[in-house]
Amino acid sequence: MNIKQLRLVIRLAEEQRDAATAQLASGKAQWQVAQDQLEQLQRYQGQYVVQAKQEAQLGISVQALFEGRRFIAELDDLIMKQQQNVEQHASVLQSLTEQWMDAARYVQALEQLETLQLAERQREEDRRDQQLADDQYAIRNFSPDYSTA
Repeated sequence: MNIKQLRLVIRLAEEQRDAATAQLASGKAQWQVAQDQLEQLQRYQGQYVVQAKQEAQLGISVQALFEGRRFIAELDDLIMKQQQNVEQHASVLQSLTEQWMDAARYVQALEQLETLQLAERQREEDRRDQQLADDQYAIRNFSPDYSTA
């Protein structure tokens, strides 16, 4: 593969890496929203339990007690579902992170290949230049037809 083709492949790989970066950022944002919602539910449940205990100490009806327990059970269910949602987003985030890392490593490998090819090209040019200089020196110093007038 010549340098021009390699640079095209690098550009395409960089575009893939950039797309993976954007997907990763989106995945992080979605996970963070889910995590924030979970924490909000947990805080609300904690506040509700504290408030319910205070009201229970003051004396409440049996009906209110049952409704409070039912509501706490509903909050428990919501929290459990939100924890599953957070775990699902975390799994997606892990996958997106791996995809981004793979894309970044691929770009890095291609850039290293380009560096090696450019260095090899430079060595070949240096060898040709040295060979030309050696040939000119040999012609000048060892050729019987070469005159130094």
